[in-house]
Amino acid sequence: MTHEPIAVVYGYHQKRMFPEVKPENVIPFRLLHLLKGRRPSVIYRVGLGRSAAAWRMLAELEDLAWATGVEIIHERQLREVEDSFEGGCRQ
Repeated sequence: MTHEPIAVVYGYHQKRMFPEVKPENVIPFRLLHLLKGRRPSVIYRVGLGRSAAAWRMLAELEDLAWATGVEIIHERQLREVEDSFEGGCRQ
């Protein structure tokens, strides 16, 4: 597959959190098989909960990140960057 960012979400309604990710590269966490053959440029993700399916997806993401050398970015990290940027602009 192409070298594009992917986003792993709990549900499709969260895709708006990652406008830079194409809709076909948004993967609900229960559809683990959609990771096969991908070589993403970056992996974005949301909190997936504590179910067995969530832990399996997290393990697959770690394996994929290690194998491809890409970074996994939690949506919380994106919010922290936005908050720090906005805070630095206030007078």
